[in-house]
This record gives sequence, C-alpha cells and structure tokens, in this order.
Amino acid sequence: MEVATTSIIVPLCFAALVTGAIQSLSTPWGLFRHYWVIVKLLLTLLSAAVLLLHTQPIRAMAERAVSAPLAPTDYVGQRVQLVVASAGALGICLIATVLSIYKPRGLTRYGWRKTQIAN
Repeated sequence: MEVATTSIIVPLCFAALVTGAIQSLSTPWGLFRHYWVIVKLLLTLLSAAVLLLHTQPIRAMAERAVSAPLAPTDYVGQRVQLVVASAGALGICLIATVLSIYKPRGLTRYGWRKTQIAN
C-alpha cells in the first residue's frame, strides 16, 4: 500500500493538477473564465491535500500489516477512516468527470470581460 501510494498515486495526483491547469490555459474555457473549471481546480486541490494527509495513516496500516496479521477487530477506526476517505475521493472524481462532460454554463467576471473585449 505504501509503495503504491508514494510512487504511483501521489505523483499521478500532482500530474492531474498540473496537466489540468496547462490544458485549461490552452482551451477556450480558460482557467478562470468558467465556474465549472474553477470548481474542478478546487476539487483537485482538495483531493491532493486530503491524499497527502492520508499518506501517514496508509503508511502506519501498511507497517502494522507487515509486522503481524491483522484481526478483523484491529484498528477499526483507522480502517473506517481510510475507506471513507477513499469513497470521498471517488465521489470527487465522479463530480469532476460530470463537470468535464456537461460543462455547465456560467462565466466568471473575468470570463465575461474577456468575451466582451473579444467581441
């Protein structure tokens, strides 16, 4: 779990953040022109922060699992915390995907000014 988290999941999370920002700057939607893009950016930042906060509990559970077999009643609180965090991350991914597909209307003030200047 620890190796997968630190060498795959965390770098891919930051890659998603960086590539999303770069792609938004090269599209007509822009980074700050539409509310849905800003919401996706904030969701990605939130998920990155939560992921970084949960790397320690993941590391601790991995160390405990290596040292001795875990009984079903061991560390129930931490197990529930990790499952809830994973479910929350899945929910954030689903919301971001829906926003990407449907692209709800709504320009920010900056986006509205940019469209007025372009016209």
